[in-house]
Amino acid sequence: MTSILDTRPPVEATQLLVVGAGPVGLFAALCAAHRGLQVIVLEQNFRSLARGHAAILHPSSLRLLGEFGLSSRLLAEGQPIDQVDLYVEGCHERTLELPQSALSIPQSVVEELLLKELRAREVEIRSPCEATTLTRGPDKVQARVVRRELATLGAPPHDGEWEPVESWLVDADFVIGADGYDSQVRSALGVESLEVGPTETFAMFEGWRATPGRTLALAFQRGLGSLAYPLPGQRARWGFQLDSGFDQPADLERLRYLLAASAPWHDEAPAEVEWSAVTHFERRLARRFGTDRVWLAGDSAHITSPFGGQSMNGGLSEAYELVDQLAGCLQDGKTRAGLEQRGAAREREWQKLLGFNVLYEARSNAPAWLRENARRIVPALPVSGADLQQVLAQLGVNVH
Repeated sequence: MTSILDTRPPVEATQLLVVGAGPVGLFAALCAAHRGLQVIVLEQNFRSLARGHAAILHPSSLRLLGEFGLSSRLLAEGQPIDQVDLYVEGCHERTLELPQSALSIPQSVVEELLLKELRAREVEIRSPCEATTLTRGPDKVQARVVRRELATLGAPPHDGEWEPVESWLVDADFVIGADGYDSQVRSALGVESLEVGPTETFAMFEGWRATPGRTLALAFQRGLGSLAYPLPGQRARWGFQLDSGFDQPADLERLRYLLAASAPWHDEAPAEVEWSAVTHFERRLARRFGTDRVWLAGDSAHITSPFGGQSMNGGLSEAYELVDQLAGCLQDGKTRAGLEQRGAAREREWQKLLGFNVLYEARSNAPAWLRENARRIVPALPVSGADLQQVLAQLGVNVH
């Protein structure tokens, strides 16, 4: 019997193919549609829009989303964060004021809002579809796209058997790979993902909190980090880096133990846990963020800890900049040299955030705790870009 993958597929064309429909991919598509570009979005998995785990939107991300009229709707759904209380070895060392408020919000709310905007612009999200191959030519990139349907149910559903039912080719002027940690676009580029630090394990919890406030608490104790920040609806998220007990259940008893052991300054124990997980994060950085007509954004290019939300927020900024450069090439006749320069600059920024090939320079009178923890504090802050530099100036540290 002839497989669908053996037949001669039809061909369609677009200016931009976005692979991955998380926040970064959806935002890249919205930027492209706003600039008048033809765009196709592929998502390999079905995605639920039930209220999901929390995300932090940096001030810079809120400004970018505000350009599309989305900030007011996000603010209505989220919880502002105005400052960071920094604790080291159980002592409160500094309160850092954010230049503008960050926002904690369920990631699914962000995705749903972006999806609504894309539907209003008649941009289709094709799912479950994957780009199985990418063939780069001098004036286009050809992607082989396969759509699959669930043939055998698994538990959970994504573990079932998904069989190919349709295949076609897409000729794209450019491709943005926003397809996450196991990026097929990165693999197609032949770009290695470098490990720039040891794998870290975190226990994450969400639950009700009587007095949420507008402060993120960030702590470092005995070489491990922890954080707590408010969520909408008088809820909060707690996160703890672990060095043992990885197999223990992330339940209310465990949360209370970790609060007592790692955050004794925290004076309010939650009454219940609504969501929890133990997750492993690899500190990884793509050797290159792309070349010529194929580029990476978000987790496909970099992975860091859940503290600070740097990978997603960096990805939103990368998507915005990429589309601006691509539109310049397609609409204004600009060369692709700017893409290479932008890629190199982004790689250097991420080396700084991940503490790879970087120098942390503290003022001569800086306390010992800052010198010892600067490498870990910087990527855990809920700010990026120029806002991060302002917050680091409050700390008295420069990153080179």
